[in-house]
Amino acid sequence: MVMKTLIVIHRYVGVVLGVLMTLWCVSGFVMMYQPYPATSQQERLAGLEPLDLAQCCAELAIPDETPLANARIEMLGGAPVLRTVGEAGPETYNLATGAAVTPLAEDAVRQVALNYAAGNSIAGDISDINTIHNDQWSVQSARRWQPLWKVAFNDAASSRVYVNGKTGEVVQDTNGHERFWTWLGAIPHWLYPTVLRENTQLWNEVVIWSSAIGCFLVVTGMVIGFIRLRGKSGNWWPYRNRPIWMWHHVLGTFAGVLVLTWTFSGLMTMSPWGLLESEPSIRREAVASQMTWGDARAVLAQAQAQPTSPETRALRVAPFMDQPYLIAQTASGNSARIGVNGPTPLTQSELERGLQERGGFLATAKLDVLSQEDDYYYGHKQPVELPVYRLTLSDPDQTHVYFNATTGDARIIDATGKRYRWFEAGLHSLDFSFMRARPVWDIITLILLAAVTAACATGAWMSLTRVGQDYSRVREFFRRK
Repeated sequence: MVMKTLIVIHRYVGVVLGVLMTLWCVSGFVMMYQPYPATSQQERLAGLEPLDLAQCCAELAIPDETPLANARIEMLGGAPVLRTVGEAGPETYNLATGAAVTPLAEDAVRQVALNYAAGNSIAGDISDINTIHNDQWSVQSARRWQPLWKVAFNDAASSRVYVNGKTGEVVQDTNGHERFWTWLGAIPHWLYPTVLRENTQLWNEVVIWSSAIGCFLVVTGMVIGFIRLRGKSGNWWPYRNRPIWMWHHVLGTFAGVLVLTWTFSGLMTMSPWGLLESEPSIRREAVASQMTWGDARAVLAQAQAQPTSPETRALRVAPFMDQPYLIAQTASGNSARIGVNGPTPLTQSELERGLQERGGFLATAKLDVLSQEDDYYYGHKQPVELPVYRLTLSDPDQTHVYFNATTGDARIIDATGKRYRWFEAGLHSLDFSFMRARPVWDIITLILLAAVTAACATGAWMSLTRVGQDYSRVREFFRRK
């Protein structure tokens, strides 16, 4: 009786979840090579005008003691601007006039889009430009980007550029190739259609519960599979006369571990019910520094005194160990640090001295210089900058802090970060050091994903077929009555 009940539950849960899990598997093939469209930092920099500080810097409507958060200096409409994040959200100031930048008119938005297109090899003219609330490619952060302009180009790639009309920043870009493959990859894999993503809480609950029920479906299937490895006749591998059933039985019983691994790790990437979260032993404030507009002006004076490379696109605020610095960023992605005394490369002695002055876990931590990747600082599909300074703290979480050897930017990997790394990048993306090299990763992942897809697809077909048979029997029963 228990076995029959388990089989019925597994069968009917598999009607909906089996199809969905097959869709997850098939879309996984696409996601191996086409992620969800996003504008990279390098693309954004390449789309900016060359930085010209000749008109900098007028008196701003903010006092010198104003702290700068995520601030940078770029060009907008031929003038340098300061971009920062205030209490009311992103704020932009014209450094030539000192005035706050007001929402851009259509002509200004058009020029921003053309500059971006020129820097990113988007050939063609603007065929359409208008404001939108959101669409499939902007729904994630559309509320923060209003007024949002969508600029369409008539190039062969059918490019679209999205511009924040308040700040004049390009926030998203897509082309026809990305949009086509994303509809077959990330959108079904993440359950990401606009109608669902507009309600973040609803989307979160749908993904979590779909994954949780999927785990239940896999576990019940594996239990049934192991119990029924020997059929009623006493022979191993039942269903020999029904090949689809046979393949699902074999694949589901043994490849079920893979199905469960991917489904469960996918669930964990959503951090359901706070399962992956914990209080960090050290907070970012311990290694982060603040910088005011007055500090930035002092460093800007040094930046103005240096010959500016035509490749330079932005200056980014990057205080380090309580000292003010700016990072000059080029269109090709290179960076250089500038201090109050001019160009100031980061040194290990500067880092060690700052850590000692801060005391606590930081002063007693072990500092290494990594010339190759480790388990938490690595590249898979994108390279990472090396060498890097790795600080291993003596706290209970064995927290790692990685300092960029050029900019001093800190990346903290605490207990929560480690757990997420192993579930998301490790179990879900099969990102392990022993198989990270391409095409080793591709070959192994393709083989395993094919086995998992076959297990899910055969199960979905069986559930749909059997439910159809049950429906026919019920209909025939009532017809006879």
